[in-house]
Amino acid sequence: MNQVIRKHFRKYLRRKPWDFCWRIAVESFVVSIIVATLIGFFGAPERDLPDWSLFGLIVFGVLVAPPVETLIMQAFPIFITRLLKGSFKIQIIVGTIVFSLFHIPEGIATFIAAGIIGGFYFSFAYARWRRKSRWKAFWVTMLSHAIHNGIAFAIVLIAELAQ
Repeated sequence: MNQVIRKHFRKYLRRKPWDFCWRIAVESFVVSIIVATLIGFFGAPERDLPDWSLFGLIVFGVLVAPPVETLIMQAFPIFITRLLKGSFKIQIIVGTIVFSLFHIPEGIATFIAAGIIGGFYFSFAYARWRRKSRWKAFWVTMLSHAIHNGIAFAIVLIAELAQ
């Protein structure tokens, strides 16, 4: 199993930034939805969205949260881990832990699906591109996160309009 996962993520190391970016965004979204659905199936309470307008949620989730969270939850923890000579795997683990801890208040399903799953993918993206440059790591991770959230909000918007 470990070899299969390793082989799967190794292919991402050869991708160009934009190709990497959208593929990570879509894959992280699909895995998160599957995990959240399974958690919901076993009785975890659904997450209540903040009492904001749908437009406010989209602006926050797609334009504000991705750059802020990338800076605080990937760039800074991975910078510290790199400074302490942490390996690529440790950088990803540290970024994932920090990202997931920030998502605990949103409930167990969000903690696991968004925090751990999303945190893994975004930390992987940042650590992978940080080898090239800080700026490339930042924009690839931030844009992947924005696309991921954009897909989620597009589905929420479609569901709202269908009612």
